[in-house]
Amino acid sequence: MEVTQNQTIQKIWKEILNRAEKKFDANAYSTFFLPVRPLYVDDQQFVVEAPSRFVKEVLIGQFGQTINDYLKTITETDFYLVVKEASENTETKVFAKENAVRLSSNLNPQFLFENFVVGPSNRECYEASLAAALEPGKFYNPLFIYGKSGIGKTHLLHAIGNYCKEHHNKTMNIYYTTANDFVDDFMRSNQNKDIESLKAKFRSIDVLLLDDVQFLAGKDKTGEVFFHIFNNLFNEKKQIVLTSDRYPNDLRGLESRLVSRFASGLTVGMDAPEYETAYAILKRKIEAKNLGIKNIDDDVLHYLASNFSSDVRQLEGSLTRLFFYATTINKSDRIDMDLALEAFKSITPPKGNISSLTADQVKKAVAEYYSLTTSQLISKSRTNVLTIPRHIAIYLCRTLLNMTFEDIGSAFGNRDHTTVMNACLKIEKLYTENENYKLAINKIKKLLTTK
Repeated sequence: MEVTQNQTIQKIWKEILNRAEKKFDANAYSTFFLPVRPLYVDDQQFVVEAPSRFVKEVLIGQFGQTINDYLKTITETDFYLVVKEASENTETKVFAKENAVRLSSNLNPQFLFENFVVGPSNRECYEASLAAALEPGKFYNPLFIYGKSGIGKTHLLHAIGNYCKEHHNKTMNIYYTTANDFVDDFMRSNQNKDIESLKAKFRSIDVLLLDDVQFLAGKDKTGEVFFHIFNNLFNEKKQIVLTSDRYPNDLRGLESRLVSRFASGLTVGMDAPEYETAYAILKRKIEAKNLGIKNIDDDVLHYLASNFSSDVRQLEGSLTRLFFYATTINKSDRIDMDLALEAFKSITPPKGNISSLTADQVKKAVAEYYSLTTSQLISKSRTNVLTIPRHIAIYLCRTLLNMTFEDIGSAFGNRDHTTVMNACLKIEKLYTENENYKLAINKIKKLLTTK
């Protein structure tokens, strides 16, 4: 079979996708197959591009042999897969390969990969967690996830466990616990002079999910026991996933050898949800609770996402308060902006929120970012060097300040509301399709929200 035309390459990859979709889990397919695009064929190499290092490594390690088999069947030649990373010029060839004690998992069945809202702030952690769950002990071991409290680390731990429970050997021992609970276990075992039983319990584990590891700090005897448990599991190629509120090297009060073990695998950080992710989380929470998304004005969701997104728990709390006020105090079937403002009038705005921002501050931040003046930004000039920054400023006023199109038009040189609306639509499209504009907008948002 001669493969020289791009159309033929696309056709081959489409057939590979069709087969992979039937064979693999939906999460694995959407994360590790769909984002990959075929590039070209060179001799017997079938070259594809992966969007990130995570996708590349998992595609090679977990799915490479299967793809090679697909290539051989589809093309009737000895093609082999070559994976290039989008951000690099490096490529990796994937050659065909040569021919206890049962514990309660403590998993929350509601925390799944399917209901984890993925955005720029957490995508790396999501992909790494899914990779660890696909092949426990083989990818990113240990996996260390760090970030402030309440942004989704625990959700990912449970999602890993639930995925392993669903898709792997039913006898697999999966165990979720917190560092504080581990300390309590150690104290009880120490009092009963039965540390060996504690060690035996953890030796039986295939997937250890330990939350808030920073709470082991200052507990030397507990840390020593955990060090030996960690080493045993690691040497047996059992999957270890740890979370913390800080980077491994910033953990104080832990032995350096333990910190070194934590940092020996893959360390990934998670940030507070950016506006778009917070908005998506709100919609997902409303749908999950069958609260009726159509009964809430979109401006209200924008308001919550803009003002209560320092962490996911705060976001959920704002939604709970809103529904409590609407159903108990106001007894309204519809939630509009007036009701939302009434519900939160007695609440002190969270630290770092953007409720105190003004249109002038937004215009100034955008102008400074693009080395312009605010006068240029609101001028009638339609040169591209001014139009794009102006549209971004308009978009940010709409999404961050919940301003009406008419008010935004007034703030930008008395422009018509349809002009403002079109500017917002244009930037929304650029944000989703162009990584450079997305990066610029997120940087400006960060400048505005950290002042």
